[in-house]
Amino acid sequence: MNPIYLSIMGGLGNQLYILAYADFLQRKLGKRPRLLNFDRNTCALTPAQDRSRRDLSQDLFTYLGVPLVTTGSWEFRLIRGLRNYIRLYREPDGEAGVYLEQALPPRARRPRLVLPGLCRVSGYFQSYRYLSSAFVDRIRQFLEGVPLSPELQTLAEGIDRSDVAIHLRRGDFLKHPEIYRIFGSKHYLQGLDRLASEAPIGQVYVFSDDFEGIRETLSEIGQRYPLVLVQGGNIYEDLFLLTRFRRYVLAGSTFSWWGAFCSQYGEEAQVVVPRQPLRRSHEADSYFPPRWMKIEAEE
Repeated sequence: MNPIYLSIMGGLGNQLYILAYADFLQRKLGKRPRLLNFDRNTCALTPAQDRSRRDLSQDLFTYLGVPLVTTGSWEFRLIRGLRNYIRLYREPDGEAGVYLEQALPPRARRPRLVLPGLCRVSGYFQSYRYLSSAFVDRIRQFLEGVPLSPELQTLAEGIDRSDVAIHLRRGDFLKHPEIYRIFGSKHYLQGLDRLASEAPIGQVYVFSDDFEGIRETLSEIGQRYPLVLVQGGNIYEDLFLLTRFRRYVLAGSTFSWWGAFCSQYGEEAQVVVPRQPLRRSHEADSYFPPRWMKIEAEE
């Protein structure tokens, strides 16, 4: 069977979307894509503490049974060397949230000489419609096997149904203001007030990649709601802890969206998100399931 080579890139949130799309392609086309590390990102067997890193989560790929073409292999060198003769399907700019009914994105290159049967696919594929319940269950099961430090285990055991998780992403978002919206206290307070209007809030657990950079924002939120800062974990620990909640106020981080997708409460989870999470939007965007609460958020 002729392979589909699917580029894998970005942080853990982006990688999970690409893996979900790989699962979608297998269900739709009957082919299991092979992951291609065209950007030559570091492959990590253990999750990093440094949130600025964009290591590929090789242990997760292995768990899911999705093959990765390593950069030192003959297969990688062959595909890279012949890339100008391989059909390339690429997600159009600004359409990461658009679901592809036809499975593959548009052809980006039409070489005059084409190697038969081979194709490369590149994009972020961030529509919730690619996610199957079986795939989400597998990610949830993977995360449930993540060992926690004693401190984080104690924190996890103290999470209540009335508590809310919020996630404040900074890092690379600050480097690309033309792409990412940076949401401050107004957005989170609006979301918390929305949840509080339905049922009292216990504590608000704060996840972030830059606690120093959000001190002022947390000070403003903390005047209204009791805060618990979730610190000291790696990316797997943080993602697992996010799945322990029933209530969320999130912004533009795909990492945090996956915490809500994999919530132990399933479709009972209450999730507040901005109607437009990025600077650019498309009328066909489907980042979020209809049941998630979308607000016109202020930055």
